[in-house]
Amino acid sequence: MRSQAADTLTAAGLARSMSLFYGASFLIIGVYGPYFPVWLKSQSLTPALVGLILSMPMFLRIVASPLTAFVADRIGNPRLMVQAMSVLTLLAFLAPIIIGGVPGFVILAALNAIALPSLIPLAETFALAGVHRFGLDYGRMRMWGSILFVVANLLGGLALASFGASAILVWLIGASLLTLAVSLLLPGPDAGTSAETAARLRFADVGALLTQPRYAALLATAAAIQCSHGFLNSFASLTWQAQGISDGTIGVLWATGVVSEVILFAFARRSLARLGSTGLLILGGSAALLRWCVLGFDPPFWLLFPLQALHGISFGATHLGAMHDLSRTVPQRLAATAQGLYAAATNGIALGLVVLASGALFSHTGVRTYWVMAVIAAVGLALAIRFRRTYPHNSGVGGSSNAPS
Repeated sequence: MRSQAADTLTAAGLARSMSLFYGASFLIIGVYGPYFPVWLKSQSLTPALVGLILSMPMFLRIVASPLTAFVADRIGNPRLMVQAMSVLTLLAFLAPIIIGGVPGFVILAALNAIALPSLIPLAETFALAGVHRFGLDYGRMRMWGSILFVVANLLGGLALASFGASAILVWLIGASLLTLAVSLLLPGPDAGTSAETAARLRFADVGALLTQPRYAALLATAAAIQCSHGFLNSFASLTWQAQGISDGTIGVLWATGVVSEVILFAFARRSLARLGSTGLLILGGSAALLRWCVLGFDPPFWLLFPLQALHGISFGATHLGAMHDLSRTVPQRLAATAQGLYAAATNGIALGLVVLASGALFSHTGVRTYWVMAVIAAVGLALAIRFRRTYPHNSGVGGSSNAPS
């Protein structure tokens, strides 16, 4: 007799559904970041309301991601939470049409603040379950998100130029519908995690996870390396424009970074076999340190392309190493919670503080602000080296033991 796990969680089915989900959800992200502010501006909103709509997801992800992840683990059904966040994302973009006026935009901001920061961390739970159980190649699944991110960037720009700002909202609604449809393909609750086990999860378990030395060290290491990208993400386009680089070329520079990320993810299994998860963290920190040191010297135009190509290592290797370490060391009943806390630490608290500080520093130091990012990356690199020395093998969070890292 076939088990429920065999019916709901198969290697090929999980790999396919996760590749589709990453692709669909990044169709949202690839347009939302660069073009959604353009649509908001076209709606004749006050600057204060625009700021509220754009900033709420950045700040509330600190609470939203861990809380929705905890609920997913508590009920033992991450798929249900992914689908709920997909529905909320769709309703957010429909709110200005269905409700209209200021109330519609306020609802848009509120729903986006809950759903968008939670969608990917919750979905990562399925990908890492596949890595842990079936030995799936995480990079091959995740790379479809990066590929479709570039596609969304390019097609979103074309849609904006051809049909005006209204095309952006239409795109976001369509991509949200697609994401919701794909979420229905994700596997249901695993028979290995009973409702009784899930119900025993308490907030005290979250505190225990945060105080577990290996998990806390991983959060600190990844957060330091990833948040050092804050100045680049927020102000690189401004520095390049000041150098006289055209908008089209700036777009190519950003695409270069994402393409290098795709290449790394495509060969993730080979990289992991050679370096291990902790080695990838060290590689990511080293690339970030080199990148920010050189960019702080305001390098010539031609050098910007290889520096952008380092994004596949500075961001991609760090992310890949962290995800694999989590997949091997965090108990499955805490998998979603661990992802939510990781997202809050790396893309919420740490990144938000760095972006905030970068704004103040940029007006005084210009591109030399990259050297401040280099100091942060150096801290991350030092933490990565210490992490490897302290945890040369996957001893596990909560007592599990797996293959070497």
